[in-house]
Amino acid sequence: MTLTESNAFVSMSSSADQDYPPSNILDPSENVFWMTTGLYPQEFILTFKEPIDVRELRFVTSNVKRFVMFSTSNQDPKNFETILEKTLSNNENNLQVTSHTLDRSLEVRHFKCVILAGYDSFASVHSLKFDGGNTRMGKKH
Repeated sequence: MTLTESNAFVSMSSSADQDYPPSNILDPSENVFWMTTGLYPQEFILTFKEPIDVRELRFVTSNVKRFVMFSTSNQDPKNFETILEKTLSNNENNLQVTSHTLDRSLEVRHFKCVILAGYDSFASVHSLKFDGGNTRMGKKH
C-alpha cells in the first residue's frame, strides 16, 4: 500500500530542505526523496488518519548506515515499540532497498523512523511502503 492510499501524512521531521521536503516520503516514486540536513540522528513520524495493519514493509534509502523503526497504535504519538533495527551496507550512493516481514501483524497509527548513522553527511529516504490495510474499513492491499 502506498502512503498516499493510506491517507498518511508526515507529522514530524527533524530536518527539512525546501528542494527535498519530508512530504516527499509520501510519494510512491523512488525518483523524489526527503534529504536529511546533516548531523545524525535524523527522524520522521508518519501519522495515519485511520490505523492500518502492517505485516511487511519496504524502505528505499541512500547513504543510510543504521536505522531503527518504531510504531504505536495510540491516538497520540507516544509509547512506541521497536519493530526493526538494521545496519545497511554501503551502496556507494546507490539505492538501498530493505524489505522486511514482521513477526506478526501490527496495528499502526503512528510510524517513526530514526536514522542513527549515515555513510555521508546527508542521507535520503526515497520510498516507504507497507503491506497491510485499513483496519477500520477491513481493506487489504
